[in-house]
Amino acid sequence: MMWIWPVWLVALFLLLGLGACFFCWNREKASRKGAWKDWTRRGLMVVAVASIGAAPSVALPREKTVRGANVFFVVDTTGSMNAEDYDGKKPRLEGVRADIRQIVSRIPNARYSIISFNSGATRELPITTDVAAVESWVQTVKPEQSGYSNGSSVYRPVKVLKRELERSRRSHPQSVQLVYVFSDGEPRGDKGQQKTYDQIRNLIDDGGVLGYGTAAGGPMKETTFSGTGSGTGSYIEDPQTRQTAISKIDEKELKAAAGQLKVNYMHRTAPGQTIDVPDVSKVEQRTSDGREERSPVLWPAGIALAVLAAWEIAVTMPRIRLRVGRK
Repeated sequence: MMWIWPVWLVALFLLLGLGACFFCWNREKASRKGAWKDWTRRGLMVVAVASIGAAPSVALPREKTVRGANVFFVVDTTGSMNAEDYDGKKPRLEGVRADIRQIVSRIPNARYSIISFNSGATRELPITTDVAAVESWVQTVKPEQSGYSNGSSVYRPVKVLKRELERSRRSHPQSVQLVYVFSDGEPRGDKGQQKTYDQIRNLIDDGGVLGYGTAAGGPMKETTFSGTGSGTGSYIEDPQTRQTAISKIDEKELKAAAGQLKVNYMHRTAPGQTIDVPDVSKVEQRTSDGREERSPVLWPAGIALAVLAAWEIAVTMPRIRLRVGRK
């Protein structure tokens, strides 16, 4: 029962209504043989109205809607991501741009966030449904300025990523959380004190680690204050050999990170390669949370009341006409 009316009101209505029907029948039974039919019908009408007030109901599993996905793009913007060994001799960041766009197109209507890392880690874009904001960042992202680079590690963003994942889990507890890491894995600088991805494994549902570069490696152009790292700067030299520096992918590091996250590692060499993404139809599904909610079932009592009322009118109207005619 859902009790549209207060319990006391339903009980009082039943008591007074049925009591009045019994009193009237008891008064008329001696003078009119069919009185019991009329007052039984009216008593049933009282019960029908009381049933509507009590609102009989059925138990249904309480459902919740999984509100899409929270997708986190974790992008390496160290100078090595400007190395020219993607799809021939293109900078690795060109591959990152293509792959972020592919993921966004294959996981539509999600929330997206971007974290970049180089000498430090920064949340570039707070979680948002604004696809245009994601595209704007993708178009304008540049590698870290060469003169300020102090090296990096694929583990550098873990602390910031964990904070953002925890925050989004609190804000959207029913959403699926996906993390995609884009990097060449090349370690530069000390990573001994870096946290590992094991610490965030329980905060994500799926994702992937995408690796850029080749075993042979590629040269890198400098990234200057004016942002000319896309191809107009000079090539970086190895300070020891005075030869053009070559950056090579470190798949061992990338596979280790993927193993800690328990997601797939994907080596990216050209645009158009398929990226593993979860089935969006499974992300946006309705699921039971184990609790029940009550759904009122009023139509049986409503139908019964309508039938009884029609019967009452059919019996009463001829009597009224007869009395009026006698006058």
